[in-house]
Amino acid sequence: MIRRFFLIWLLLFALLHANDIDLDKVVNNAKISNKHVLIFLHITGCEYCEKMIEFTFDDEKVAAAIQKDFIFLDINVKDEGDINFGNFKGTKMAFAKYIDYNMYPSSVFFDAEGELVFAVMGYSDESKYLKTLKFVSSKTYNEID
Repeated sequence: MIRRFFLIWLLLFALLHANDIDLDKVVNNAKISNKHVLIFLHITGCEYCEKMIEFTFDDEKVAAAIQKDFIFLDINVKDEGDINFGNFKGTKMAFAKYIDYNMYPSSVFFDAEGELVFAVMGYSDESKYLKTLKFVSSKTYNEID
């Protein structure tokens, strides 16, 4: 059931790719719901991106952890549409460059204030990704200099 919900959720976000994304509103929703924002940046044709979508995000434990503690945005940087974030307005590809995470796949985490607090570049399997999700949701990143 969680897997089905997560897949439907991913599909809904995939449908939004043709539209603009107001990241400021997403961050505001994260603040209201006391969650982090998780942005999965990927690109068409990337073998490791596809593996993360097919295996990592399809894992029931990963899906449950994301649903519980994060607002998830799935952004294919080649898709049409702009992103608005603070003083930034531009394409999805330009956004990835703006935040300096233009290697794919990348998982980028923002806190409820819109601060980029943690990021992981490259493929992560289910076990490793669960550890990353726990690290961010517990705000352990605050303990790192």
